[in-house]
Amino acid sequence: MKIKKFKYENKNLELKINPINFSNLSLLVGVSGVGKTLILQGILDLKKIAQGKSLGGVEWEIKFAIGKDKTNYLWRGAFEKTDSSDSESDFYDYLNDESTRPKIIYEELYFENQLLIERKENDIRLKGESTPKLSSCKSVLNLFNEEEIISSVYENFNKIITGDDSNDVSSIGIPIEDFNKILKKHTTMESVQNANIPIYLKLALAYKNKMEVFNTVKENFINIFTQVEDIKLEPLEERHFPYFLIHLQIKEKNVSKWIPQNKISSGMFKTLMQISQLFLCAESTVILIDEFENSLGINCIDTLTETLLYDNRNLQFILTSHHPYIINAIGMEHWKIVSRNGGVISTKNAEDYKLGKSRHEAFKQLIQLNDYRKGITA
Repeated sequence: MKIKKFKYENKNLELKINPINFSNLSLLVGVSGVGKTLILQGILDLKKIAQGKSLGGVEWEIKFAIGKDKTNYLWRGAFEKTDSSDSESDFYDYLNDESTRPKIIYEELYFENQLLIERKENDIRLKGESTPKLSSCKSVLNLFNEEEIISSVYENFNKIITGDDSNDVSSIGIPIEDFNKILKKHTTMESVQNANIPIYLKLALAYKNKMEVFNTVKENFINIFTQVEDIKLEPLEERHFPYFLIHLQIKEKNVSKWIPQNKISSGMFKTLMQISQLFLCAESTVILIDEFENSLGINCIDTLTETLLYDNRNLQFILTSHHPYIINAIGMEHWKIVSRNGGVISTKNAEDYKLGKSRHEAFKQLIQLNDYRKGITA
């Protein structure tokens, strides 16, 4: 999936994100609090809506392409405005109480400018034909996710992930029988990439199945941390527990013993997981990374940035940062300069400001811009 254009409004929160055009790599830059994270959260809200969540006051429009042939889609719609908070909405979703959930006002899905689904409140037409009365709170992507013309769209929205998805796990304990079943089921590269399991576990499967992708991840990791000569992930059987604990260990040069996971720095672990995510996530994944520089050392940033720029796996990256080193390391053609006026968030490209042609010159001019230095206005 490739997100081409996105706009979003949450009337409950009086928040509006003006249309943004995205490329394969987009870096949202701006001062803290300007709205960079809110843009990522807005994209994640559309994933939630596709999965069946109802979000009061949200109105959206997104253009995206799917598949190697880059088939174009447009999906837009709106929920009624409510007085409920997001936490209350989560509670009613948990209870599955549709009488209290916000209803959809309208919804449309286009395929190459052809209207596939049109919805006006309870009236839904699929390819021009009326459908039986269905839930007024769930998106058509969720209601028709098994229909051939809809299933690929639904599946691709599930491929929107965050960088945090790879970094929350420090160890995974699973029953021995379950681990062996997963190990036997996912014996190919494609199977591991498409598996709905944590990145950490995917890396363990690649290691145990002796896949070449594990060596690729390891080589990229060692290029960053040159003192490391080897890594392994061994399921260690705990005598007093009936499960395997998948345990990361690294071997450093001139050190005889392997270093256990609890002695590895958080920056090293996060870097390994982000590298693993690049090679082990499914094709056409959209990866959202908030504050790209967090927990990463300068030596990590260079290699990861280079990997992002020269990716050939049909992935899309949408990053945020206000760190000068990150902004200067990624070319200005990828910048989206974020500003906010009250509750309205807008973005501009570097070319809109006629910034200098060299990366260094453009960066020096960027940090002097009012839209960058004073990105938030009343």
